[in-house]
Amino acid sequence: MSAKPLGLIAGKGRLPALFIAEASARGLEVAVVTFDKESLDALSLLTPNVRMLGLGQAGALIKAFKESGAVEITLLGKVDKRALFEKPILEMFDLRAVSVIKNLDFQNDDAVMAAIVLELEKEGFKVVNQVQFMEKHMPGAGHLAGRRPDERELEDIEFGMRMARGIAALDIGQTVVVKDRAVLAVEAIEGTDETIERGGRIAGPGAVVCKVSKPNQDSRFDIPTVGPGTVEIMAAHGASALSVEAGRTLVVDIASIAEICGRHGISFTAQDIK
Repeated sequence: MSAKPLGLIAGKGRLPALFIAEASARGLEVAVVTFDKESLDALSLLTPNVRMLGLGQAGALIKAFKESGAVEITLLGKVDKRALFEKPILEMFDLRAVSVIKNLDFQNDDAVMAAIVLELEKEGFKVVNQVQFMEKHMPGAGHLAGRRPDERELEDIEFGMRMARGIAALDIGQTVVVKDRAVLAVEAIEGTDETIERGGRIAGPGAVVCKVSKPNQDSRFDIPTVGPGTVEIMAAHGASALSVEAGRTLVVDIASIAEICGRHGISFTAQDIK
């Protein structure tokens, strides 16, 4: 790892702060570019080198990291890709970003993220694997928090993980909501939280949420993640069990997750997928 500052493209959520803490513990300075005021305020408490840019300012982002001296960059946190469809592309993105997006055959997650990585690498940056900093937050198989799943939930977990793996292989999403071995909601561009809300409204109490990685997940970006917010959304909509893929899912703030699971009677497990 370089002695120069480590660049971080920071989306929303707790992951960027967790990453900064892990990097700082190793004596590394972090130079951050983020896209919203809330993240700017929160991350500025952890490191002095934080800049906020518009989501489509690719040229400015590259310039900011060059000015910081960073040569290695990682990408963490949630970026709502619905921004690609909210306004005409020329109104939201600079010419550098437009050239990247317009040349894509598909605008799915992998295509967009891979194009961003390629553009950074053209400028001489190395996009580093997230796992080398976050591996201790990726638990192995077993019971993680809350009560243990009952027989019906175990059947739904086995079914749901298989269904989630299927949609992940198509790069549609990585989360499904199931009940009684029926798929109630499939994640697409809206993200995990809204998928849980939609599935919970259909299922009533007892929905099971399953989240997996893609079969060929590029660990430089978009590792599947769950945190306290995920479990709070589940509780609000009556979901009773959460299962994630063992060893390939980032679990943020397990202590808070355990408290929420205990309070709401939610089961949380990690499963090996073959």
